[in-house]
Amino acid sequence: MAHWDMEIDEANQRAYLTLAGDLDAEQHAAAADACERAAEKLDEGFDLINDMRTFKPGGEEAMRETERGKRALARGGMAAAVRVTSESTTGQMQFDRAGQGAEEYAVAKAESVEEAEKLLDSR
Repeated sequence: MAHWDMEIDEANQRAYLTLAGDLDAEQHAAAADACERAAEKLDEGFDLINDMRTFKPGGEEAMRETERGKRALARGGMAAAVRVTSESTTGQMQFDRAGQGAEEYAVAKAESVEEAEKLLDSR
């Protein structure tokens, strides 16, 4: 089942974005909107953990929305993102390409949310 979710941890200045399954363009747009809201709510220098373990590649319109979300996070002052890698190599590559050049923040990859948190905590 395709779904997305955004949680914001204001105390740790961290956003948690989950992208799961085969999201349609409307779901990608809603996730991009949530990225914009997170960037507005958190202070400059915040971090993001993007759990994409079951993410499947989307169409061109969906990837434009992904790019919009990435740009909003960059404009909002995000310092670093850790992507919990996708089971789909194609999906991961497609996500990485969307908005290439818009990511003015550090990007790392991890195999679990716990590993991603440790990476960010050690910065």
